[in-house]
Amino acid sequence: MAPIPVMEAITVSASLASLDQVACYVRALADHANLPANAEYRLRLAADEIVTNIIEHGYREGPGEIRVRGGVEPDHVWLQVADQAPPFDPLTVHSGPQPGIPVMRMRPGGLGLFLALKAVDGFSYEFENGRNINTLTISSASYGGRS
Repeated sequence: MAPIPVMEAITVSASLASLDQVACYVRALADHANLPANAEYRLRLAADEIVTNIIEHGYREGPGEIRVRGGVEPDHVWLQVADQAPPFDPLTVHSGPQPGIPVMRMRPGGLGLFLALKAVDGFSYEFENGRNINTLTISSASYGGRS
């Protein structure tokens, strides 16, 4: 059974100018869920990175839209980011910290996604009906919320 959103979804253009709208949506979801500031920040960080990657890489060839919706379950808050760009699973990016290599000499790409996905308690990806669907979760156990 699909999660039921507690907030109406928004659809934004695939433009960096839309990042503020996404951040406002995440703040409203966090307020509704009574997330503490650190959990809200982690969710906003991850959402910003996912959306930025969709804009800069997924829709590189032209315009597009991104749909954002969220909800609160008994044990977690979830945020779903969907787009119709070419399929891309963020979990396939293996670029994390490279021990012993100074930051300035690391391979480019993937570090932002790596850090963003570490910021949330759960992440899933699926490609369904021509859409990339990225779901981010913050567990109530990680912030002492509802259980």
